[in-house]
Amino acid sequence: MTNAFTTSGILGGLLSDPEIAAEFGASAFCTRMLEFEAAWTQALASCGVVTAQEANTALAAIKGFSADNLGQGSDRDGIPVPVLVAALKSGLKDGAARAVHTGATSQDVIDTALILTCLSVLERLTDRMTRVVAGLDAVLDRYGDAPLQARTRMQAALPATVGLRVAAWRRPLADRLSQTASVRADLAVAQIGGPIGIRETPHPHVADCAAMVAETLGLSLGPVWHADRSRVVAFGHWLSLVAGSLGKIGQDVALMAQQGIDEITLSGGGGSSAMVHKQNPVAAEMLVALARFVAAQQGILGQALVHEQERSGAAWALEWLTLPAMAEATGAALNHAERLIDSIKRIGAPE
Repeated sequence: MTNAFTTSGILGGLLSDPEIAAEFGASAFCTRMLEFEAAWTQALASCGVVTAQEANTALAAIKGFSADNLGQGSDRDGIPVPVLVAALKSGLKDGAARAVHTGATSQDVIDTALILTCLSVLERLTDRMTRVVAGLDAVLDRYGDAPLQARTRMQAALPATVGLRVAAWRRPLADRLSQTASVRADLAVAQIGGPIGIRETPHPHVADCAAMVAETLGLSLGPVWHADRSRVVAFGHWLSLVAGSLGKIGQDVALMAQQGIDEITLSGGGGSSAMVHKQNPVAAEMLVALARFVAAQQGILGQALVHEQERSGAAWALEWLTLPAMAEATGAALNHAERLIDSIKRIGAPE
């Protein structure tokens, strides 16, 4: 769900990430649904379910489709696929119409498009995480040996170095970064289950057809996961770990920047309308806020695991409400983290 307050412009880019938001936008998502439909049509032709000429006619209709009003169909059907398929078949003769979507179902299209979207998001976030970790490495190289008061339970503990604290910032992010290959492998599974999740059509070519579609889209093909939403929830969990690790950095920096503590000096910073002496650590504050938001959304996303019977409309919709917001918030947090690390002018015990 788009939050007009955060995206209207009044808060700038504090709590939004247009690049990640666009991945879940109507244009990008429709393109990925059409990629599935095109791959399905090609597979139907390869398996002999339709002729090459019929498939080519259908592919031309898919390629030329413009998604102007899919939302109207969703208002009626709860999903955009029925109106999409009807539009693709409109004006086609029977053979060419049979080359569109025959044997597939709406969930195959939407879930596979969601997976393609998540994979693209993962790639973008991985690039940003790599830069954040590199930035922390630079801080360690420059300031790692500088003295710093260690604190436990927010009280002075023992003398330490900047390296102790910054290494604690870096370690979980590096761990999340090392997990991206396995996260990608877990995500990159096509959803092809047919009407009720038993992958039975088009008979007798369904196995070959499904395998071809997955290969065309650069995905693997495993068991049908219509009602097993572990894959989606696990991606949300990874997002919450990334955002939470960034939130820890933000919390520490905000405390270190307090007057009287003065363990870090940042360039830039936010001003106050009433107190001109203040320099608020805005980026650090946003890291904390975004981490808490993503953590809260993961609790909602986990409810999507309760997928009744062979397909749920309610649990399914929870994924659409929460996962895009979690991805965008994590992306915004990575942007803030990169800028925050670059803004460090001094870190360590005050001189």
